[in-house]
Amino acid sequence: MNPFKYGSIVVGKDFCGRKELLKQIAGHIEASQNIVVCGERRVGKSSLVYEAVRRRKGAGLLYVDLLGIKSADALCKRILRAIVILENKASWVTKIIKTLSHLRPTITTDPVTAMPIISFDASVELKADSIQEVLDLIQSIGKQKRFVVVLDEFQDILKIGDANEAIALLRSKIQFHNNIAYVFVGSMRHKMDEIFTSPNSAFFKSAIPITVDPLPYEEFSMFLMKKFESGLRKILGETLRQVFEIANDITGDIQQLCEALWEVTPERDAVSPDKLKSAVELIFTREQKSYETFVSLLTDFQLRCLSALARQGGRRVYSMDFVKAVGPHSSASVNRAITRMIDINILFKSGKEVRFVNPFFKAWLVPRGR
Repeated sequence: MNPFKYGSIVVGKDFCGRKELLKQIAGHIEASQNIVVCGERRVGKSSLVYEAVRRRKGAGLLYVDLLGIKSADALCKRILRAIVILENKASWVTKIIKTLSHLRPTITTDPVTAMPIISFDASVELKADSIQEVLDLIQSIGKQKRFVVVLDEFQDILKIGDANEAIALLRSKIQFHNNIAYVFVGSMRHKMDEIFTSPNSAFFKSAIPITVDPLPYEEFSMFLMKKFESGLRKILGETLRQVFEIANDITGDIQQLCEALWEVTPERDAVSPDKLKSAVELIFTREQKSYETFVSLLTDFQLRCLSALARQGGRRVYSMDFVKAVGPHSSASVNRAITRMIDINILFKSGKEVRFVNPFFKAWLVPRGR
């Protein structure tokens, strides 16, 4: 069985390192201190928080993924669904149905996971003022049991029509939940900073910041080597160095490339650098349709900018040299193109550098001369 996992939360034996961060998060949770956890996508933020909560015996987890959220209605309903999963008890399900009777809720059971699923009448839309009502339910549960609230991809709350009102309503209730720890997880630092470090935000200085960086090579490489050895495969140090380079040191992307390397390497064989091409081609085969979808969303000029960035890197993307590389256009045109590709999650900013969200899409672009 392939031991490499990516694209999902990992815990226990599949979780690597971060002892100091686990200790910090566990301590803050124990003290019911709210924290904000930031780091690049796929670096392992959610797994880190899950593992910290898992090690805190007796604590429940109310997990809400806010990725792509665009309305107060969606925010409230995602939290309510998480409450039903947390409180899988007939008494609480009954209370939720009564409390939210105006939403005409329906409770069913997932035939695979046996977990409860709540759905609401789509014709009934919740407004921002319903946020307080939903958080009152969380506080009621908090009086009876210990649990942690994790709001993942929290920066997407800024996509709500009246984001400032939603944020203010959340803060007005959360500040009184003294026995509940809230963990706000985000992958877009500038947006998380807008929420938690701007004096104009209701969440200004309301949570302790924690940054999750890529795992150190020395620590993570040993973990990966042992995974390969568990299946009678030995990865050469030269190969592993190239894996980290291709994946930009991002934990999830490293795991994805290792998973592909495992698949293209027979038992009792060495995972040598020549296997990398086959592994990357396997990833291309799996993801090609998504790459083609990205390309179809772009104008010819945006695609030229993207191809130039793939070839030259994103450290000097606004320089005159870069502008010349994409043709007779102004730096303002390049800026608009890059901003557009950031908005649709093809690119993201990491400090002063513009990078690909998916490094394998970058690798796919380069040899095709797009």
